[in-house]
Amino acid sequence: MSEKREYPPAPIVHHPRCTHVRDRQFPLAATLDIALEHPNGRRHDGFQPHQHSVGVVEQVQYLPHEYAESDQTFPDAVRPMCLHCGGTHGVLDALVLPPGARVVDPP
Repeated sequence: MSEKREYPPAPIVHHPRCTHVRDRQFPLAATLDIALEHPNGRRHDGFQPHQHSVGVVEQVQYLPHEYAESDQTFPDAVRPMCLHCGGTHGVLDALVLPPGARVVDPP
């Protein structure tokens, strides 16, 4: 049995030519690597994992909010993902993001 873990807030996964990330420097990553490293990642409009072999991961900062349980969960998650940010609201929420990280309003 695997050990339970916290999930950080979900990053946004974009197609490399997405207008939202075009002028910013993000490294390309293979779609499979993105799925394995960021299983809770949220796809932006232009990114389709079954059509694109690469994408870019944008770490974003969500506006402050209370944890709201969603239906999304993972076998190794300590609890279901938050409806707003896609994380578990554990210690990883305190991660310091790189300067200039975009702030997004939870859906």
